[in-house]
Amino acid sequence: MIFLRLLLAGIYIYAGGSKLLNLYLFKVTILAYYPFLPGMAALLIAIVFPWLEILSGLALGVNWQGKYSSTFLLLLSLFFLIQTLLNYSNVLPYGCGCFGFSGPEKITVYYIMRDSLIMLLSSIVCFREWKANKLPAEI
Repeated sequence: MIFLRLLLAGIYIYAGGSKLLNLYLFKVTILAYYPFLPGMAALLIAIVFPWLEILSGLALGVNWQGKYSSTFLLLLSLFFLIQTLLNYSNVLPYGCGCFGFSGPEKITVYYIMRDSLIMLLSSIVCFREWKANKLPAEI
C-alpha cells in the first residue's frame, strides 16, 4: 500500500513540476485543448493547476489527509483520462503536456492506456485510503 501511495504521489509531483518549469507552454497546451478559453483564464489555470498537483502529491506522499488527497488525485486522473479520450487522434502543438512538453504529438492509444493505468492506480489508492482511515464509529 505504501508503495502504491508513494508511486501515485511521485507521478503527480513530477507532472506538476514539469508544468511549473514552463508555464508558457502549459498555457499554450491548455489553449490547444480548450480554444474557447480566454488567454487570462488559461494563464490562471497554468499557474494554479501545477501547484494543486504538487501539493496533493506531497500530502499523499507524507500521508497527510490521505483520504482527501487521494480523492482529489482520483478526480484529477478521471479528468485527464476524459481529456485524453476527447482529444484522441488530435495533434497537439507541444504534446499532451502531462509530463513535460515536446514537439507536436498525436494523442494515441498509448496516452489512453497510460492515463487509464494512472486512473486505476488512483482508484486503488483512494479505495484503500478510505478503507484504512475509517473512524471508530464507522467500523
